[in-house]
Amino acid sequence: MPHPGGEYNAPRDAFDLYTPRFVKGKGVDKMGLCPICIEPPERGGEGKKVWLAMKFSAFNYHMQYHHGISASTGRPLSPPIDFRVVTRPSPRKAERAKVKQGKCHKCRSWIAVETVKDIDVKVKELFWWKHAVACHGASVLVGGVFEEDDVYEVLRKAHEDTA
Repeated sequence: MPHPGGEYNAPRDAFDLYTPRFVKGKGVDKMGLCPICIEPPERGGEGKKVWLAMKFSAFNYHMQYHHGISASTGRPLSPPIDFRVVTRPSPRKAERAKVKQGKCHKCRSWIAVETVKDIDVKVKELFWWKHAVACHGASVLVGGVFEEDDVYEVLRKAHEDTA
């Protein structure tokens, strides 16, 4: 893969999915390259360069609400611990009669994970991620969010040695 441009920007650690690996510009013109979008589709990315403004939160918004990556931890936002479907009392025309909710591991509340409008959305997880960003902080569910393969084991051991 050719160099994407900009200057290398080191992540916090080997498991940091949030920090842009490349940045360019300064001050209000500073931009970060999305470290997920740049990856090829076979690695979970989109295979394209997506440069986003750092000063005006475009990068932050993209990472949290397009990819579900926490700015505070650099890891994926924790998913709901349970799901349920509730019937809405008086849905209007073009609204769902039933809505799916997810239970939060931190506040223990049931949160709507889909819109009441009877439409498809671009990012299905958006409603959950908005709650998770506001509620979870650095709190995460115990358990793996990474593919625990040989590469993961090498990085985990190296991370433990430096911690």
